[in-house]
Amino acid sequence: MTRYILQRILSSLLVLFILSVLVFSMVRIIPGDPLAAFVDPANPDPAKLAALREELGLDRPWITQYFAWLLGVVQGDFGRAITVPGEVSALIAARLPLSLTLAVMATVFGTVLGIPAGVLAATRWRRVPDHLVRGFSFVLLATPPFVLGTVLVLVNSLTLRLPLVGYSGAANDPLRAIGVLILPALLIGIVLAAIVARYTRGTLLDTLGQDFVRTARAKGASAGVLVGRHALRNALIPVTTVIGIELAALVGGTVVIEAVFSLPGMGSLLLTGIRSSDYPIIQASVLLIGVVYVVINFAVDLLYPLIDPRVRVHAR
Repeated sequence: MTRYILQRILSSLLVLFILSVLVFSMVRIIPGDPLAAFVDPANPDPAKLAALREELGLDRPWITQYFAWLLGVVQGDFGRAITVPGEVSALIAARLPLSLTLAVMATVFGTVLGIPAGVLAATRWRRVPDHLVRGFSFVLLATPPFVLGTVLVLVNSLTLRLPLVGYSGAANDPLRAIGVLILPALLIGIVLAAIVARYTRGTLLDTLGQDFVRTARAKGASAGVLVGRHALRNALIPVTTVIGIELAALVGGTVVIEAVFSLPGMGSLLLTGIRSSDYPIIQASVLLIGVVYVVINFAVDLLYPLIDPRVRVHAR
């Protein structure tokens, strides 16, 4: 297991290094000038532009800029934003907790709803529950998020009346903040549940047809024991991978949901940086989202041996 963990750590560090190079390079290739907001488009002042480039270090060679930025990142310094006031680290610190909380809540909702629905569909294959789960999953995946968000807001206004004041009004009250996030987390969670249910159904059906399940059935194992003790545990590895990937994607991929519910998260910060070609914001946001991906995938890799003992044997 020690060798298995060390291999995953080294591969994760390599992925992060390659990601940092790609992010830094591609940000400078995209169209747009971050200094455009500081000059008059009709009468730009070359001297002022040159002074700003020198002050921000944009006049230096890319390789020099990259290593200076990387050294700062290692020390927790993402630089100063160009088009908005403040340090990038402070902007991220103000928005990352919201995105992480929203992503975790949505993942919990999606897992709690999705895995039982997938198990129900697989154990009632080609029956009414299976058709219902597949039908609802298809509808949820095919419906645009802003439509689901609008419908959920309307239903909430007529029934539950959960608070929708915007996260900024509840940031200093943890309980109130969680209350504000319940509705958007539920919206994302039911879509995630559709994905998890489809994967759970497919992998469980495949596992139920394998030889070791047929052997257990021939020995007289009950349906509950077959599914709970034998089949489901083996079927959860690909499902765990999907849940981990979706959790990482939610940290910076909820721009539409943040817009519908007025939430200042990482998605809206990244969108702000892209609109204004703010290099430090884009670099820090994308790299941080990549770090979340790597960390979650690393955690998922560590869960594999706990879910399936065969992975422990293979890792030795």
